[in-house]
Amino acid sequence: MRFMLVNHGRPSHGATCSACAQPLGASYVRHVSTQRRYCDTDCYRRYQQSAMGMLWPYHSSLETITVLAAISSWSWMMQMSALSRSLTEAYLRAHNLLTTEGGDG
Repeated sequence: MRFMLVNHGRPSHGATCSACAQPLGASYVRHVSTQRRYCDTDCYRRYQQSAMGMLWPYHSSLETITVLAAISSWSWMMQMSALSRSLTEAYLRAHNLLTTEGGDG
């Protein structure tokens, strides 16, 4: 948050708040990099939050990402489970062959 509080510095005639379009009074908030003017810090914060919402328009995106990550993890787990089961079965078959042929000793 980079803004400057302007006190007793009436802006040019007809200047309005960038967030709510209300006329600015004797004190207002000005964003440092964009030079936009706001009624007060609350108006500035509301505008910044709505601007961030516009950058990422999918409000339930966190839920979507979480579900996709869970599905991906579950899929990976199932593949690893199948692989470990196959390797275990191969080991047990090889062990049984050695045991029945008398290779153990």
